[in-house]
Amino acid sequence: MKRFATRGKRRKKCPLCGGEIIVSELCQYTHDYKLTKSGRLSKKYTVSDNGPDDAVVAGCECGAYWEIGQFDITREGYFIDYKYSEGALDDG
Repeated sequence: MKRFATRGKRRKKCPLCGGEIIVSELCQYTHDYKLTKSGRLSKKYTVSDNGPDDAVVAGCECGAYWEIGQFDITREGYFIDYKYSEGALDDG
């Protein structure tokens, strides 16, 4: 159950300013270092992708933002806004 509206609104742009919404999936990457023969940490490393951190946020340059639970991304890739869906501008 959503903390905000029970029915979200599909957005194509920011409901406050009409600008572009950027969705950021926070991922966890690690730098993996090997120990050298002398026992020191190597200066070289490999990068491991440990997958998403189960945190996705969205925002616009105007200051509008969405946190976890305030929006969803559908299987088809549409942005569903729960935070600004009541009384906000309708952009279809």
